[in-house]
Amino acid sequence: MQIYLTFDYEIYFGDRPGTVEKCILEPTRMLTEMADKHDVKLCQFVDIGFLLKMESEMIKHPSLQKDHAALCTQLETLWKTGHDLQLHIHPHWEDSYYDGNQWVCKVDRYKLDDFSNAEIKSICQRYKSRLEAFTGPNEIYAFRAGGWCIQPFPRIKNALYENGIRVDSSVFANGHYESELYKYDFRGAPLKSKWKFSDNPNIEVPEGDFTEIPISSIHNSPLFYWRLFLLGRLNPYQHKPLGDGIPVAAPGQRLKILSHWTHNTVSVDGYNASLLWRAFRQHHRAKKEEMVVIGHPKALSRYGLKALEQFIIDKKSENQFTTFRDQKKQFI
Repeated sequence: MQIYLTFDYEIYFGDRPGTVEKCILEPTRMLTEMADKHDVKLCQFVDIGFLLKMESEMIKHPSLQKDHAALCTQLETLWKTGHDLQLHIHPHWEDSYYDGNQWVCKVDRYKLDDFSNAEIKSICQRYKSRLEAFTGPNEIYAFRAGGWCIQPFPRIKNALYENGIRVDSSVFANGHYESELYKYDFRGAPLKSKWKFSDNPNIEVPEGDFTEIPISSIHNSPLFYWRLFLLGRLNPYQHKPLGDGIPVAAPGQRLKILSHWTHNTVSVDGYNASLLWRAFRQHHRAKKEEMVVIGHPKALSRYGLKALEQFIIDKKSENQFTTFRDQKKQFI
């Protein structure tokens, strides 16, 4: 099996976004040091809009230069040492700003579909071009939508295709959520680890222009999440996220997962990492050829890091830990 370890490289988007050091730089260093020890490469889906916004805000706020330089150095190092960088778009950075003390995240326009056709085209072109400064040309061809908001796809399809994007990794089987700000619905998507699509990532089209490599999905009981929240209070050193911010509001989501069985991503965020082995067994029984794990440096915990390392040790000999960068010839 090919196992992709993917991370959304970003700060928080709530009322307290957190610091670049605690949400991105420090946990990414910890992840990379662990992965390098076992000769495994990671894929960072880079929220490059944040870096672009930082570059425009540095004119008014020179204090941002230190964080900017540190992010650029880390991204350059990741690519040079064989790790992967791919495109992650959170377009709310078009409206957000720095107030001199912290980032003010304006999330009224949270997904690409909230923007005009011309704005969508500009965002995709500018964001991909900025990320290519770290990788060189023709290396950015995989995409993950911010907040998994890949739908509706038709209005963003051409902008992605014209910028060389051929692979999406936003879908996770049976996942669905809707709020005033954002929504996604992957019910009905193929129960496969790879398929082609054209206008709707939920519908397989054998000759489609795009390949979906979905984030792996797992079905969890409410008891799992009660245990997760309890452990965070009993042993915060091991189970609390390293990031020092708070997420954007997701009304009703906590109540939902504490009271109903839910479909969620296979993740290394915190106690979720304990499910890696169960997810792997399910993939193996279903004879799936790919397993995509998601994580967020900002949500990494010491427990999650240890669990991920043990998973790598357990599975490395008989499986291939890979990246989109390594699999380029398969898709391009």
